[in-house]
Amino acid sequence: MRRRYHARALATAAIAALVPSACGGRQAPARTVFDPTVQGTNIVAVGSVALERRQPAFDVAASKTCGPLVGVSVLNGAVLFSRPAGWMIRDASDEAEHRFVRYVSPRAYSFAIYETNDAPADSWRDILERYEVDVAAAGAKAIGQRIAVATNANQGRAYTIERKIEAVQARSHSREILLRGDRKVVLVQIVTDEDSLSRVSDELVEVLKRLEVR
Repeated sequence: MRRRYHARALATAAIAALVPSACGGRQAPARTVFDPTVQGTNIVAVGSVALERRQPAFDVAASKTCGPLVGVSVLNGAVLFSRPAGWMIRDASDEAEHRFVRYVSPRAYSFAIYETNDAPADSWRDILERYEVDVAAAGAKAIGQRIAVATNANQGRAYTIERKIEAVQARSHSREILLRGDRKVVLVQIVTDEDSLSRVSDELVEVLKRLEVR
């Protein structure tokens, strides 16, 4: 039986821990090492394939802290979660071992889920070390790392990734969470051009705690 975790407490901790300090000026959106432009050539047109499938059992009615959530599965059924009804798919790929889907929110942030090549049987140490090597190779820096998080079904590790934007002499941050399921390891990436996630933290906690990697 899959173990259940204290998801709200740990998801809240992840959001709180991934709030960077101000770096002077407005930040440009970050790009993850799992950038779709290097994920393969099969980036599909939105609507051309079933990028997500409805999962009514994961629907959630509106609450005081969050609007209605729509239950879906993505990455060929590897991930199930409840997303805000207003999210739109920006881009995606259905290429095997390089699948991803990226949403944009009307609340001015993006939320993406990327398939990684890690094996779920690998140790956390190996998974994290490979990820950190990729981050460094891309010229980025982890300023908050290996923070323990959980959804209702999975354990994970969270990071804040900082990148220099030379053209505008600024820094950007992305919030990236590695989650391990029985069959897949995925990366969740949250990008905003604000200094913190506090404005949308209630909504993100509701999404993250229900996200399930199979």
